[in-house]
Amino acid sequence: MARLLVDLNRERIYDIASQPSFETNGPFDVLLQNHGEAVHVHLAVDESLSAVTTLDATNQYVEADGQLLVRIETTSLGAPVTGRLKIVTGYGAESTYTTVAVSPPGTATDHVEVDERLAQPPPSDPTAPSFGDRFDGTALEWIQSIGLDRTSLALIGFSAVAVGLVLTVGTIVNSVVVLGGSLVVLGVVAALAVVYRQ
Repeated sequence: MARLLVDLNRERIYDIASQPSFETNGPFDVLLQNHGEAVHVHLAVDESLSAVTTLDATNQYVEADGQLLVRIETTSLGAPVTGRLKIVTGYGAESTYTTVAVSPPGTATDHVEVDERLAQPPPSDPTAPSFGDRFDGTALEWIQSIGLDRTSLALIGFSAVAVGLVLTVGTIVNSVVVLGGSLVVLGVVAALAVVYRQ
């Protein structure tokens, strides 16, 4: 059984969210899903749809945070018929339309056609710059401008790793070890930096 989902009160009071078009090849349900306080809903079909559908009750009441299933019956068709279903809330405060296509049995599609090309990866662009080309050297130029070379960077990196290890181990042992170990590592780094600069 085909089903049209209509969300009510999702964004604000009397708000209606329904898909713009819907296709069926026979009777279908309208599921009124309320996401807020209780609401009155009015359903109406236009002249085209009224010739091939039957809606027993046009006025519906949906409880707070509840849902209601409304059945719309269809007559036998020889050719497809398209019309509009009007959905109204708050006694006319808000309204929206869904275009409904009713087809003879066996002709409506219940699935979305997917192009086979979607399963293939997009072709690579030979003119697109690689990651290395996109790196403009700005960070490297900045590091060099403050007087750091590769040896200094390696020393700083080693020191950062050492401090991280000491902190990790220190949290397991106790905070005194962390403080002492950090001071030792920082002292070694400072001494190496002084020696290296001379």
